[in-house]
Amino acid sequence: MLSDQQEKGIEVNFWDSEAQKEKYLSFEKNVYSAFRVKEYIEMIQKGLQDSGLAKNAKILDIGCSAGVSSITLAKMGYEVIGIDISSGLIEQARGLAVIEKSTAQFVVGDIAQTDYADASFDVCFMVGLLHHFPNYQPILEEIRRILKVGGLVVAVEPNLLSFSYRWSFKLVSMKSGTSPNEYPLSPLAVQQDLEKSFHDVKLIPFRETDVPFLRQLGAFGKSKAGQIIGNLITLIKNKYFAEIKKGTFFIVTCKK
Repeated sequence: MLSDQQEKGIEVNFWDSEAQKEKYLSFEKNVYSAFRVKEYIEMIQKGLQDSGLAKNAKILDIGCSAGVSSITLAKMGYEVIGIDISSGLIEQARGLAVIEKSTAQFVVGDIAQTDYADASFDVCFMVGLLHHFPNYQPILEEIRRILKVGGLVVAVEPNLLSFSYRWSFKLVSMKSGTSPNEYPLSPLAVQQDLEKSFHDVKLIPFRETDVPFLRQLGAFGKSKAGQIIGNLITLIKNKYFAEIKKGTFFIVTCKK
C-alpha cells in the first residue's frame, strides 16, 4: 500500500494546538472553522446539486475540524459522521453538537486507513483535506472503498491557480499559520487524478470575489485603499481570468 507521506505527529500536534487558540472564540461558533456557516451551505448546495440525494443519506465529513460543516449537513437532514485526526478538534465538535442539539456523530481517526466497511457511505464530503497530503492517492483509494457505487465525492480545496490565494498562503506561512503538511492544489491536476478512479468529475470555482492576501496586511487590508484594491483585483479577475482561476478555492465533485 502506498504511503500518503503525511507527517502524522506534526499534523496532530499542529491542529491540537490550533484548537486551543483563543482567537477562535471570536469566530461565528466560537470554535475553529475555515468557513462561515453560509459558505458551508453554499458549497454543500453547489456540490450536491442535481445529485438526487435522499434526505437520510449517510455522509462522512472527512477532516471535519470542530464540526461546523458536519452539523450544517446534519441540519439538512443527512446522517453525518465527522472524522478528524485531531482529538482537540473532535472534542470541540462534540461540545458544539451538544449546544446545537445536532445528530452529527464525531470520531477521531485518519482517513488514510479507516475501519468502515466497504460501500458504507452515500457521500464523502471534505473541505481543505486533500492538500494536507503530499501524496493523496491512498486517500482517494480509501474513499473509493468506503463509498457506495454511485456515491458522490464533494471536495473543496485552495486553488493554486489563484494568484491571490498563492500570495495569501505565503504570508500566512511566514506567520507559521499553516501546517507543515499543506500543499495548495491545482484544480486541473486534481481533476486528472480523480478521473483515474471516478467518473463525472466537475470543477466549480468558489469564493470568486475573495482577495485573501489583503486580510494578511492588517489595517491596510481593511482600509478604504485596501478595499479599492480588492475591488479592482476582483474586477480584473472576473473580466480577464479563465473561469477556473477566479475562485480562491474550488469545489470538485465526482461519482464512484
